[in-house]
Amino acid sequence: MDFVGKGDTEKNGVSKQAFEKAYVELSDSVRLIEQKLATKADEVVLTLALSHRQEIEELQSEVLKLHKEIRQLKNKKEEQRINRYFDAKPSFWRYMFKRMQFARK
Repeated sequence: MDFVGKGDTEKNGVSKQAFEKAYVELSDSVRLIEQKLATKADEVVLTLALSHRQEIEELQSEVLKLHKEIRQLKNKKEEQRINRYFDAKPSFWRYMFKRMQFARK
């Protein structure tokens, strides 16, 4: 690109046509760079959003799994409590029966 024109423009440095042509080319280049940057930013945001969504889904499944395990542990604890009650009950009655026989002697 020749910025120095002929004749009178040599004193001024750049002809109007050369300046306008360079300005349009520069504006087009800046616009193209802005479009590429916007596209790249959109791609990055989309990638991060998909990654976060996957992490959230994994955490949700982990929470559901933990809820299920807690429920199972509570049920198991309740069963153990009930079994202890019924296991202790015959011993209690056996104890009472022995005391009653002892009292009769």
